Amino acid sequence: MRTAPALLAHFAPQFAPRFLALLFAGLMLAGLLLAPPVLAAGNDDDSGSYSSSKAKPAGYYQAVRQIKAEEFDAALPLLLELVKKAPKDADIHNLLGFSYRKTGDLARAASHYETALTLDPKHKGALEYQGELFLMQGNRAAAEANLAKLKKICWLGCDALEDLKAALAKQ
Repeated sequence: MRTAPALLAHFAPQFAPRFLALLFAGLMLAGLLLAPPVLAAGNDDDSGSYSSSKAKPAGYYQAVRQIKAEEFDAALPLLLELVKKAPKDADIHNLLGFSYRKTGDLARAASHYETALTLDPKHKGALEYQGELFLMQGNRAAAEANLAKLKKICWLGCDALEDLKAALAKQ
């Protein structure tokens, strides 16, 4: 007759992968059920915020609406005021970079993308938009490096990854 440890040693290799998969699934489900709902206080945005953090200075969502309406020249003065209030906000620097790029000021766009990525090296929007800037400048290798970073960050996929892939495919 085998002892319990001997039986465990005999059957463990067969059942360990299934057990670990079930344990992982159970932990994930428990995390989803027990996690408190996340609400961004003061979010006056009505259709996606481009924001990776909760608290934003007044006027942020107005600038986002202007950018979505492709009113980049109108968004720039507001964003410049916002960056004075929140100089360490990667989202604001990302939107400044985006707006400058869309108005043709590539040097200022590059500067703000760099600042956004210094503040938050995993900022998906800044990595995507900086990659698009690199393509505009003819630097495909740098755009591909940003794509590689996005693949690590968005291992389950994300819009920034797919958009930069599409931009690279067009080149």
